[in-house]
Amino acid sequence: MMKKIVQIFIGFIASTILSASVAQTIDDSFFQNDFQQIIRFEMLHFNKEGILDEKSAKTLDAAIKRIQKIEKSSSINVTLVEHIYKAADYYPKHIKNSLTYVNKLKGSDDTNATYAKKIEKRLMDSGIERAKLYLYNKRGEILAFTDEMPESAALSNRVMLSIYVLKPEDIDSDKDGVFDRFDRCVGTPRGSKVDKNGCPVDSDHDGVLDYKDKCPNTPPKGVTVDAHGCPLDSDKDGVVDYKDKCENTPRGINVDPHGCPLNQTLKLYFKSNSDKILKSSYGEVQKFAEFLKKNPGYKVKIIGHTDSIGKAVVNMALSIKRAEAVKAALVAEGIESSRIVATGRGELDPIESNRTKEGRRVNRRIEIKLFH
Repeated sequence: MMKKIVQIFIGFIASTILSASVAQTIDDSFFQNDFQQIIRFEMLHFNKEGILDEKSAKTLDAAIKRIQKIEKSSSINVTLVEHIYKAADYYPKHIKNSLTYVNKLKGSDDTNATYAKKIEKRLMDSGIERAKLYLYNKRGEILAFTDEMPESAALSNRVMLSIYVLKPEDIDSDKDGVFDRFDRCVGTPRGSKVDKNGCPVDSDHDGVLDYKDKCPNTPPKGVTVDAHGCPLDSDKDGVVDYKDKCENTPRGINVDPHGCPLNQTLKLYFKSNSDKILKSSYGEVQKFAEFLKKNPGYKVKIIGHTDSIGKAVVNMALSIKRAEAVKAALVAEGIESSRIVATGRGELDPIESNRTKEGRRVNRRIEIKLFH
């Protein structure tokens, strides 16, 4: 009999007579919704005192928990179908011998009509919105038990509770290609690359999400980056740390692609054919001495160079003397002699042509090379 009741439930709307206390007005549009799932529970039976029997009470508790769980992720409607045995409706033309029975049951009709309302109140007390509840009064159209005895007929007083889970709309609010109902990271910035859950990805695994990463594809894995996803350049020499083979290069020092200091040229001037530094160059010496004081981890190699005028052997000797003169000047400024190496290359390493006056001037120079 219960199976039969479930099978014909869908067809009840055409013959439903709505009671005066209906929570929602139901029409055909209710069943035109796209339902993702329909969940029906066992009938809720009331005893003659209008109280749910023990089994039905447990069923109702389980239904409430199910509703509350589903509501966290889906929109629902809940129907309460009221089946009430009303003898006066069934036997208006019954033979005279049965009129006593008809009159005997009439007195309980008003009480029985409140069953669905009792369930409705219980649901609302559990936090379920009334707007989601729909009540139907079947007024004894479908009996559950025999009507031959009042005790048996009263068992037809029951309420059928069903949950209609609405199929969610496929909306993608943040336009990331993942529908909201699947999106665990709602509000992802437009154009962001996301995973199957709608969450921004970190393709190069540097700890900075792609949409914030100004340096994508940072290699290799494990490189320390800043808040923008760019590798650090701690010594500000233009070579990022993971490529820098000479860390902590002082500011202002030119470096090679490996971050190591390149040879520097001190703008020093000497008297012609002499190793005496002109006074106009003292400021350059003092400036370099101050640099060495601030960076005690560095040693310096001083290399003297000349142009090609004169004999090569003389130029070599002069280049060495000039390098030694610069070393002496640095020592006089407080730099330890052990940190300085002086040597000369004479005319061997020109950087410009010795055929011009300007070229020869450039070739007469003092180079320095920093090392640890």
